Amino acid sequence: MVAVEAFPARELGNASFLLADQDHGVGLVVDPYRDVDGYLTRADALGIKLTHALDTHLHNDFATGRGELASEAGTAIGELDAGQDLAFGGATLRALHTPGHTPDHKSYLLVEDGRPQALFSGGAVMVGAIARTDLFGPHLAVHLALEALRTLQVRLRGLPDDLAIFPTHGSGSFCGTGGRSGHETTLGHERSTNPFFLTTEVMPFLARALNQQRFPAYYRDMAGINSVGPALLGRRPAPPRKLSASDVDWLMAEGAAVVDVRRGRDYDRGHIPGSYSIGLDGPFSAWVGWLIPRGRPIVLAGGTDSQHADAQRQLHRIGFDSIAGALDGGMDAWQSSGRTKSTFETKDVEDMAEWILSAEPMTVVDTRD
Repeated sequence: MVAVEAFPARELGNASFLLADQDHGVGLVVDPYRDVDGYLTRADALGIKLTHALDTHLHNDFATGRGELASEAGTAIGELDAGQDLAFGGATLRALHTPGHTPDHKSYLLVEDGRPQALFSGGAVMVGAIARTDLFGPHLAVHLALEALRTLQVRLRGLPDDLAIFPTHGSGSFCGTGGRSGHETTLGHERSTNPFFLTTEVMPFLARALNQQRFPAYYRDMAGINSVGPALLGRRPAPPRKLSASDVDWLMAEGAAVVDVRRGRDYDRGHIPGSYSIGLDGPFSAWVGWLIPRGRPIVLAGGTDSQHADAQRQLHRIGFDSIAGALDGGMDAWQSSGRTKSTFETKDVEDMAEWILSAEPMTVVDTRD
């Protein structure tokens, strides 16, 4: 029997999946990240060998870890053609052509004892949504939306309602069109509740699929990186190099971006002048990839060693490898070196209400998208 375990990347709104057949001592990973130590550690604990790594599609939001798994565990990373079966332990994994999110999107159907058990749907089916169809540009957006409609209404038609669905993209993913939280559902539940399944007419479906917000700037070159494969990091990449305040000063003068990983309120109380406030409590890597060009050296600041290591791991996931290091000692070290800090004055809701209701002229700028 094949067991399925999700590996969430909450900052991306994604999950990858480890399939384990302990009876036959084998496992595989669907849509792996570059930080592969978690899969390898879990495989060791289960006493299985990872034999394959599969991607459902050419990802726009994260760098594939298939090359890392091939390097570290010897997994096979060859592509499955649509309709092709992969013998996996006592089960079969069948590649289904499910375009929409991307032209060549595949979902993987797990079949045991001749019965479909699970579908690893990538972005073809999400919990309460589908993945967006406009990431390849406006010239393909309508075509891919029509393909998504056909995937839901025709290509998946013959699969049973009780089929477990494990989507890679989830709520919070900029690849998604909304939806609900979670990375497991059933096909029947989605057929009865998912607005994209329930919208069967072409024009209303197009209106729903194409009315989306902007996506992070780094998406534009992510597919190209994945098409050739990102550089290998190794099972346990070294932590960020510890930097002194003078190191950070020099790197900033050379063009490095300083990213403060603390919560906004902590940043407001005192931060390195000119630094970005991008807290680890949100979609950290997506915002870095939105604001800072790929390849620009990045200095991490404000956090603990473990927080800086987490920030580096998240950046590696989107193929941002130019991490120059991290400020050692936090803002205390920065100030004790005699350097100045910047602050922002903040106001709570009550103070803002008093200001707005007073006779003093003011302009309130709402910075939300």
